[in-house]
Amino acid sequence: MIKYVDTRALLPSPLSFAEVILQGLAPGGGLFVPERLPKLTRADLLAMADLPYWQRASQVFKRLELGLPEATLDDLARQAYGANFDHPEIAPVASVGPGRFVLELWHGPTLAFKDMALQCMPLFFSQALEQARSEGREECDFLVLVATSGDTGVAALCGFADQPHVKIAVCYPSGGVSPLQERQMITQPGDNLVVFAVEGDFDTCQRAVKTVFADAAFAQELADRHRLKLTSANSINWGRLMPQIVYYISAYVDLVARGHCAPGEPIDFCVPTGNFGNILAAYYAKRMGLPVNRLLCASNANKVLADFLATGTYDISHRTLVKTPSPSMDILISSNLERLLFETTGDGVRTRTWMRELATRGYFQVDFSTHRLLQQEMLGDWVDNQTCLDTIHRVYQERGYLIDPHTAVAWEVADRHSENVPMVVVSTAHWSKFPADVVRALRRLAPGTPLQSDDFQLLEEVTRLAPGTTVPQTMKTVLARSVRFSEQVAGSGGALEQALRNWLS
Repeated sequence: MIKYVDTRALLPSPLSFAEVILQGLAPGGGLFVPERLPKLTRADLLAMADLPYWQRASQVFKRLELGLPEATLDDLARQAYGANFDHPEIAPVASVGPGRFVLELWHGPTLAFKDMALQCMPLFFSQALEQARSEGREECDFLVLVATSGDTGVAALCGFADQPHVKIAVCYPSGGVSPLQERQMITQPGDNLVVFAVEGDFDTCQRAVKTVFADAAFAQELADRHRLKLTSANSINWGRLMPQIVYYISAYVDLVARGHCAPGEPIDFCVPTGNFGNILAAYYAKRMGLPVNRLLCASNANKVLADFLATGTYDISHRTLVKTPSPSMDILISSNLERLLFETTGDGVRTRTWMRELATRGYFQVDFSTHRLLQQEMLGDWVDNQTCLDTIHRVYQERGYLIDPHTAVAWEVADRHSENVPMVVVSTAHWSKFPADVVRALRRLAPGTPLQSDDFQLLEEVTRLAPGTTVPQTMKTVLARSVRFSEQVAGSGGALEQALRNWLS
């Protein structure tokens, strides 16, 4: 069985998968990473060609030695990737031009790539909790606390709704998500969940959540009064990140099976990147043997990652978060970068030092050797707001293919850096989640131009501007639901703790 260590070298001994998925965050604020990774051979990949997605996922999970019976992994994967997705291939790869492909990750119940993990993670979580209870290692229920820049919160609420022995609280930055992302969250059915709008930007929201996690007195209060333990469903939780490895492997298998590349021939992935989890999953897939030539890290105007990959200095000390058409990427502190730093150096002490410097000074600088190794793994670039909207318009005009603003960022970066190998643009959300900016793009309006229409009218306007497109039934259902949550809290750990107390009481 593969065990897990932490990125800051503070864990006394390695833990099992079941332990890390329940715990979420490592002691001292570090993240869990596997001690080793399995290797997939060319024959292993070819053997997946005729398998449905759930079986591909199960094959990967078995290789990762999660400590669960193979029949259980089959059952969990089949349940996670079934009729809850609106496409039989679950994560289809669309061919949209010579050498250009789109990995569509938005066919799940919330129309975003987070479903690929969060239809799966709650099942693993419940399985781990049931195992811990049966062995007498766990008596408490769990409170899943999530900070979201948009899609994670929507998918986590959907995935954990009414799961036994679990409550979930999602916090999002007030005004920092799209109106439809907000609508998805504040109307989510379920008796075990709550949603808070937090004053400030996503980084403020994330800091408030991290403060709650770090408060030992509050953790004791939860245990004593409510028999609850805190955990996370963000991609800082390995259980959230792990299922994302599967769709990169699946995409490559599909390209080979359809003759778009020869077995063993490398391909490129271009990933729109905010908190760094999605592209990190591609990195782990490459480490496991997937033939990847380059990983392109595509940022929006909040280009801290692009600058870091170019210079080796991660500096947020003088930056102000920019509001963009791609709000799920409006992030300055990319939590999962910590895992890449640890994997690159193998040094928890150095990683801990860099993270401490970021928290106390607002910046850190890696050494020359580490920077060179990072540049060998990834290439970073960024796209401004106007270019993002221009790309949506151009791609629809040239290809008849409508993309959302996050995908547009990746598409533009892919265009700039395409080489003579297949390029897969990772499409993270359906356009219907961001109709205002899609309308602006199709009408050639500047970013932020006021629109005199509500969300439903904007959805219908897109279908008129882009004939052949339709509004998913899922989105129509969301717009018909009643609002359940409207509480706004100050952007501090103390305010969030009080809001949680009030809800739990």
